[in-house]
Amino acid sequence: QHQRIEQKIMRSEVPVKGDTVFTDAGKKSKRAAITWNAGGNWQSQLLPGVLGDSLQTLELRAVVWVFQQWQDAPVNIVSDSLYVVGTVVRIEGAMIKMVKNDRLHSLLL
Repeated sequence: QHQRIEQKIMRSEVPVKGDTVFTDAGKKSKRAAITWNAGGNWQSQLLPGVLGDSLQTLELRAVVWVFQQWQDAPVNIVSDSLYVVGTVVRIEGAMIKMVKNDRLHSLLL
């Protein structure tokens, strides 16, 4: 008897009915920024970098923050980071291997 496990697809190629959140990060400022409109008012969140952050991990941290804040609601995320978009596209259903970069490993789990 064969069992088959199917995962619920969480990512959409087309915009969903939900908030749209913009993310970005600055190499010089060593911070990530998140901006969204809530009820006609623009909101924002700044995330300070930590030791070992690169521009890519800061960009990824911003998107991880969005996923944590909107974990029970549909959300559209706009990012200018090809690295982050590629990671999000590939990570759903992927098995994460051991990553040597401790900071990146903590963001992927």
